[in-house]
Amino acid sequence: MNTISEEPQAAVWRGERFALADLLRAFAAVGIVWHHLSLYAPRSDLADQFAPSVGYFLFNHALYAVAIFFVLGGLTSSLDKRFIRRPDGKMGLGELMQGILDRYLRLAIPYLIMLFALLGLVWLTDRFGWPLDLIDSFSWYQFVSHLFLIQNLLGFENFSAGTWYLCIELQWSCLIVLLTFLANRFQRDHGASVLARTLLLFPLGLASAWVWSRSDRWEAFLLYFAAQYVLGIFLGWTLQGRLPTWVLSLYSLSVAGSLMLNPRPQLMISLLVVPVLFFGYWRTQDWVLPASMRWLSDVSYSLFLVHYMVNGLVLRILDSWSSQGAVQAAAGMLIAFACSLVAAFCFHRWIEGPWQRWIRSESQRRTERLKPIEGDQRPSGS
Repeated sequence: MNTISEEPQAAVWRGERFALADLLRAFAAVGIVWHHLSLYAPRSDLADQFAPSVGYFLFNHALYAVAIFFVLGGLTSSLDKRFIRRPDGKMGLGELMQGILDRYLRLAIPYLIMLFALLGLVWLTDRFGWPLDLIDSFSWYQFVSHLFLIQNLLGFENFSAGTWYLCIELQWSCLIVLLTFLANRFQRDHGASVLARTLLLFPLGLASAWVWSRSDRWEAFLLYFAAQYVLGIFLGWTLQGRLPTWVLSLYSLSVAGSLMLNPRPQLMISLLVVPVLFFGYWRTQDWVLPASMRWLSDVSYSLFLVHYMVNGLVLRILDSWSSQGAVQAAAGMLIAFACSLVAAFCFHRWIEGPWQRWIRSESQRRTERLKPIEGDQRPSGS
């Protein structure tokens, strides 16, 4: 495929799940949970004596699993079917604001339910003289900033471990909606819209790789991670046949060149994930993951949300036992992980899953209302 066409016949991936992406998502979610266990478990230093090399890896390297989520986030963003369009194919200001609101609600409602549960648990245990020490500080300004996922931008500490990622994810979602809106307003042709966004995202990603991601002062902003998200969105468009492979290759090589000046393991992992998913898609289309791994991929967001609170509670209950030796300390962390999986199952089944289905159904209903009475004969996806 050498050109960007309006409705490419060679497109293969149209947004369906594939096993390799699910597998990477599952492993990344587990890696993040165990990294936080290594960081915050009261007896993690004692547990390290049981398996020093494992403890060292979890503490120093497991955090790089988040790089997988950046690429997968970009991959998901490459699917334009998520955007609300009018019968004339254009996005108005109403569609722009609705797109941003949908993305906020998709992320924020499960997150806010977890946040209120965490704050309530901390307040309750403090009140009864049994502190969990999960939150270092609290202020109402900090609380309000958490409601809008801007706490990192304002310099506040996160109440729960890892939720800085959600702040970045929301920034990325808003940027993609805005870029799609701008490209849509000036280019009606679908292929031209992809080309316009490519011309905007390519330099943004390179600036991120060569400038912004080399300085920690940008960590609270999307600009620090944009190179990794753009890798994912270019990968998605390439798998869909909407972007030439050479564009993805050129961008990847340009980003890789920045590592010569400043090696960054997280960016390196994102670069490795792209060819794994690209070549793996063609070779693993018939893969059927074990039900447990597919389930783990399904509940990965719920696991990400609830694990810090659940781990803190379980490890506090087990503290007197887990402090007796390295084996007990390691076993306590394993029990906490198992409890997090159970909590993630419950959270996904009764909170995240129903909410995401409601969001999708509402978006579909709005789209149906926008369809012209006579029917729109323009190609799907345009």
